[in-house]
Amino acid sequence: MKKPLSVAILWHMHQPEYGSVQTGEIYLPWTRFHAAKDYYDMAALAAEEAGLRLTINVAPSLMDQLEAYGAGRARETYADLTLRDAAELDLRERAFLLRSFFQLPWSSMLLPYPRYRQLAERRGSADEHGEYPEGLKRYSASEYRDLQMWFNLAWCGRALQCRPEVAELFRKGRAFTEDDKRLLVETQFRFAGEVLPLYGRLAREARIELSVSPYYHPILPLLCNNRSAREAVPDLPLPAVPFAYPEDAREQIARAVARYAGEFGRQPAGMWPSEGAVSDAALDLARGAGLHWLASDDGVLAESLRKSRRTSLFDAARRFSAHRYGEAGPDLFFRDHALSDLIGFTYARWQPAEAASDLLGRLRRIHEALPDDGRHYIVPLILDGENAWEHYPDNGTEFLRSLYRGLATAADLRPVSFSEFLDLEARRESLPTIAAGSWISSNLRTWIGHPEKNRAWELLSAARGFLASVPAPASAEAFREMLIAEGSDWFWWYGDDHQTPNAAEFDALFRSHVKNVYLLSGRDSPLELDAPIKRGPTRAQQRGPRHTISPTIDGRVTDYFEWQAAGFALVPGGRGSMHRSERRLEAVYFGYDARRFYLRLDPAPDPRGVPEKGAVTVQFVSPLERRLRIRRDPSGQWRCTWAESVTAPPPAFAADRVLELAIPFEDLGIDRTGELRFFVTVSDDGRELERLPESDFLVVGVDPPGLDQQEWIV
Repeated sequence: MKKPLSVAILWHMHQPEYGSVQTGEIYLPWTRFHAAKDYYDMAALAAEEAGLRLTINVAPSLMDQLEAYGAGRARETYADLTLRDAAELDLRERAFLLRSFFQLPWSSMLLPYPRYRQLAERRGSADEHGEYPEGLKRYSASEYRDLQMWFNLAWCGRALQCRPEVAELFRKGRAFTEDDKRLLVETQFRFAGEVLPLYGRLAREARIELSVSPYYHPILPLLCNNRSAREAVPDLPLPAVPFAYPEDAREQIARAVARYAGEFGRQPAGMWPSEGAVSDAALDLARGAGLHWLASDDGVLAESLRKSRRTSLFDAARRFSAHRYGEAGPDLFFRDHALSDLIGFTYARWQPAEAASDLLGRLRRIHEALPDDGRHYIVPLILDGENAWEHYPDNGTEFLRSLYRGLATAADLRPVSFSEFLDLEARRESLPTIAAGSWISSNLRTWIGHPEKNRAWELLSAARGFLASVPAPASAEAFREMLIAEGSDWFWWYGDDHQTPNAAEFDALFRSHVKNVYLLSGRDSPLELDAPIKRGPTRAQQRGPRHTISPTIDGRVTDYFEWQAAGFALVPGGRGSMHRSERRLEAVYFGYDARRFYLRLDPAPDPRGVPEKGAVTVQFVSPLERRLRIRRDPSGQWRCTWAESVTAPPPAFAADRVLELAIPFEDLGIDRTGELRFFVTVSDDGRELERLPESDFLVVGVDPPGLDQQEWIV
């Protein structure tokens, strides 16, 4: 009798490291939100069907974040802004809420909720800057409070909505209180801490298999040698500087195995390498780490058979079998690309029961096409376990229940974990070599080849080369930052192939991790890391000088007119900018006359301004690299000095309500005219708290006669 067709579902769960070691702040909320909506629910839903077996794959970078939220250690920007008293929100914060607290699929996560839909309508349309002036005029404090609540409520999944305290908030629907906000956020934090214990319990009960990905989700073939991308695309443009650090790939795997064992009390049997990306070098490392199985995409299998000149053997029997890599393994599975993508991208638009029935029918047709030879065959269905469900009605619950029930009760289909299948079927198809590729088009160009992606690799290569010169004991923290920067997500969002409202945040986070490789090694980071890789609109609200100015340097705005014609840069509030829960500077003003360049720095009101032992640094990038440091002395008086061994005396400086400086042009390398490039940071104990602008530089063209002539003509 023909053996049932084994069906192995793997849900892959991961998030990149959204936090900053400098500030301790988590800038994006997606780990908390997917914990509230997906990570717990996906396992709990699978456990409802007694005869079901499947695999959940977890990246350790996600495990760390779930643990931090559950323990109450996470300090997250969006959560802090949710908890900010709606009656005390400033203009910048109100604008941020109107931009960012509707960032979800409207059809499935906003329109079903009447109050949330009403708030979206009252927001009005975005202007050319991505702001919502109508909403700023219309919204009351109560409406901002309801918006704070609904953005967080909409991300609550089935299990969390069943909690009595959360169910009551859904029933209430509007006119929320500050206490309601605290209750919801605190509940979500605690709930995130329940995910890993649930996974561990279900694994111990053999209801699911748990597998792992490399720690910070890097593309392993590119770490081993980013020139491997040309194996699939020979003419792919590559970074000018190669990156070839297989020892980093080995460390990403080793740390992942250790983190998994520490959490779940056993070694992982299998791994979904990040994005299904594999190569000969990556598989050799996986074997060395003691992993028994890995999975990739059936497109990679096809390319691997071509590579080994076995294309005639790509039939159904080979395609739906386990493979043995080389002589010693590991064993390999290859996902059915078409069926996996139907779940990820198509079935959300179908009726749930109809979609599940269609998938089960397709599996049965595969079963019918396979030989009746006494062997067990397997169809792997592998995809993201979090993002797809945002587009399904009811978060995909009805579709998944119908699918799971159909698999568990069918006589001709058998749901299995990957390790279970290896025990079930002894035969392995031989695969002497693997083509370097991933689940996307069987190549690696999603993460390399575009000018932005290549620029990121070049900065990463420079930092890795620097790190190799640092003594190991001094570089442990710096090496961790390097491993984080090697993650796939940063490269995913560079280039033109994927779009996100958070592109600027991803860019800034990547560069901050690379900068930390230097800073945590006791060195200054290269100034090129302050320039954004992802090009977009300037995110600081700013303008250039209108006329020459000659203000009095006394630490006060002596009269209305002395800085009126100056240029300025305000604390960022533009679309896509990284919002900080606390700001340290309100604004930077700048201008010049025929001899001197003037700066005015406006600290935020205490207690959110410059820390008592903190420093404000003005970093000039060109024409000369010069750094001014402003800090309080032991008596509490502000002092301004050149940070380097500059022979010039300190500039004229005064501090009272504001900080004012007058710097002779010759000290900045300007001879009457030129262009100044600079930025300003606020730090505390050497850790950067804020930067203005958040990325790139302030650029000021210096031309005193030309400026006044131009403005006179206008």
